Amino acid sequence: MVFVDLETTGGNALEDRITEIGVVEVGPHGIEQWSTLLDPAEPIPPFIQKLTGITNEMVRGQPSFGTLAQGLAERLHGKLFVAHNARFDYGFLKNEFRRAGIGFQADVLCTVRLSRLLFPAAARHGLDALIARFGLAPQGRHRALADADLLWQFWQKLHTLYTPDLIGQAVQRVTKRSSQPPQLPDEAIDALPDSPGVYLFYGEGDTLLYVGKSVDVRARVRSHFSSDHQVAKDLRISQEIRRVEVRRTVGELGALLLESQLVKQLQPVHNRMLRRSASLYSWQLTQESDTPQLVSATTVDFSGAESLYGTFSSRNGAESALRALADEHRLCCAQLGLEKIAKGRPCFGYQVKRCDGVCVGDAPLADHTARTREALATLQLETWPYDGPIAIEEHGDDNVEYHVIDRWQYLGSVASRDALDALVDHMPAATGFDPDIYRLLGRRLAASRKAELAVPLTVLLLTRPAFRLSPVEPPEASPKKPRSVALLRRRQPRPEDPDQLRLPFDVR
Repeated sequence: MVFVDLETTGGNALEDRITEIGVVEVGPHGIEQWSTLLDPAEPIPPFIQKLTGITNEMVRGQPSFGTLAQGLAERLHGKLFVAHNARFDYGFLKNEFRRAGIGFQADVLCTVRLSRLLFPAAARHGLDALIARFGLAPQGRHRALADADLLWQFWQKLHTLYTPDLIGQAVQRVTKRSSQPPQLPDEAIDALPDSPGVYLFYGEGDTLLYVGKSVDVRARVRSHFSSDHQVAKDLRISQEIRRVEVRRTVGELGALLLESQLVKQLQPVHNRMLRRSASLYSWQLTQESDTPQLVSATTVDFSGAESLYGTFSSRNGAESALRALADEHRLCCAQLGLEKIAKGRPCFGYQVKRCDGVCVGDAPLADHTARTREALATLQLETWPYDGPIAIEEHGDDNVEYHVIDRWQYLGSVASRDALDALVDHMPAATGFDPDIYRLLGRRLAASRKAELAVPLTVLLLTRPAFRLSPVEPPEASPKKPRSVALLRRRQPRPEDPDQLRLPFDVR
């Protein structure tokens, strides 16, 4: 393991430079500490000089990073890279190594994330908080080797509080090995936000490979490549990917809705689950019927029809689901319409004692129908519970989004009430029931209406604009022209054109 800390001229890994490196190396041969000042080849801002105590005079004449790069790479090679807010230190080192013409990659353990995982009740996880909480002994603050030593002390403290196995499990959760595809630039993943959003993977020729979502886009994207030797889809994506695009959202709900919309619109190569099905079916068992009927979304409005049960992308899938319910609840497949038999003949289930005999009159039909409704109840679709479209208000850290839904179809999101009014004025018509939006929002909206959610959804009722007559200025009067009288004249035939008197129906 190497516990690493850096001091720099600023916080931008692409523009600022390293002024000091501190490393505590822990291995089978013991503990070794190493540190050096570096000449950043640029002035150190006054406030950083005051914070770290490292002045321009101290770094003048010190070695540049390039002169130490090869030796440092060998020192860090093959070791777990441990740092506090590791993205900062790791990002600076990767950029400096790249400038020196050296590719650098390591397994990274962030002690901020490790502290959050092992001590979730703690409010703060900065180095000062760790010093106070665990009684660490700082040799200084905001100097590279002193801060790296604090991380080593924190690591030792953990082993007095938890077993090695538990710490190992926590480390595995925090450090997912990053086998970043070579086609992606080094900074492509580091530049991704650690906030909610949707990410799009593009391949050769800008072919859309995959659309995904997460509340932490950077961590989720990394996870695709951390397991590319185990998951076949991730391996294919890793081989094909050329660039990553991100569309931020305020929160998780917006990411879920946008992902569903983009997958249906763009049809990525490696997405399967959220694609729009060409057909959509459901079982309908009305109060007047004893046998469920298979209905299609092309003929029945799934958002408003009563007594619908389940959504299925094919007839075979619908029949398989109903047959499974029949087996579980001892229902008659003949009465359910899944098996055709002559009247009065027993169904196959009756012969193997999985049917109570409604098919042969041994059991009342009303009881069978009641048990069928009870079996189907877990699949029942809720009709759209509002008179019109709604907007769900979702808040982020310092912003808000309004997600517009109508009859279980997502129509778009906007970032303000003014934009919401504009969206309502030009709102597209809901073109059909979307089972993915129903699965996403059905239970949430129902629970919110019953006040069963810890944080109820904020739902705004919207009204589609009615047909409006706008005042229009009458057209300017134009001067009247005298009416001309059309005269029917018969053109005189020309000798050179004897056919001009031929009628359309002339046999010639």
